[in-house]
Amino acid sequence: MLLKNYKMGLKFLNSQEFLNKLQLYINAFIAVPMLGFIILFLRIENRSYNPDFLGDKITFYLRFIIFGAIIILIVFGLILSKRKREGLDANMSIRDKLNIYYSASILRAYSLLGATVLALIGLTLTAEQFYVIYYTICLVAFSMTYPTIFRINRELKLNREEREVIISRKKIK
Repeated sequence: MLLKNYKMGLKFLNSQEFLNKLQLYINAFIAVPMLGFIILFLRIENRSYNPDFLGDKITFYLRFIIFGAIIILIVFGLILSKRKREGLDANMSIRDKLNIYYSASILRAYSLLGATVLALIGLTLTAEQFYVIYYTICLVAFSMTYPTIFRINRELKLNREEREVIISRKKIK
């Protein structure tokens, strides 16, 4: 089952190393579609890209279909991530809690990546500026869920000693 807890095989000595590895993946999920988006957007602005293979009616409905799919992907990722974190037990070790947080964050990032790719596909098919707004919505969702030490503390609901280990970047056992 998708929500079952499993070991990610992630190796880290302290919270800073954990956060660096997690942020590296999240940054890649943001950067890869952004590169395609920027190239396509600049071509559209320079009028060197003009797709004419879709009719006006299809283009009109496609706006709403892709917007709905983007919203569904964002909400789906947030819900699945939260459900995965709900499986945390107060008796678990910090390392196990961080592994669950890692897999929940990556799951959320994959759904946001899917949303950004949909915005990019919409822009590719129609070259309409609506998809720039949709892409911006995806970037805002990425930024609102971007992992930080304080977000980890808040979302994992750590006790006082565990928070101290995370914030002070002490070695994690």
